[in-house]
Amino acid sequence: MSDVVFNEQAFYNHLGGDRELGAEILRVYIVDAPARTEALAEALRSDDLSQAVKYSHALKGISATIRASGITLMAEKIEMASRNGDLERAREVMPKVYLELQAVLKKIQDHLEK
Repeated sequence: MSDVVFNEQAFYNHLGGDRELGAEILRVYIVDAPARTEALAEALRSDDLSQAVKYSHALKGISATIRASGITLMAEKIEMASRNGDLERAREVMPKVYLELQAVLKKIQDHLEK
């Protein structure tokens, strides 16, 4: 797990300090990231390289948006491994994605409840 699961300051700086917009984006992430993670896991279980690339890329993008660097990097590893046809390597990263996602979601929930 990364040291900084969700960089609040960088996220809000990117949004020009708009906390209302930030909260809206974070609420979408809470729903979207787990759905994309599950779709990615299913693609890996099904040996579907094109879907693995698609969902890892999508997870990487939405995680980069909120400055969740750990998931961003893991999703990128899965995307690159999938693009190279190495589903075994991609599958090795998935348990770490699940752990990091739980940490990110908790951090976001705590942040939104402030």
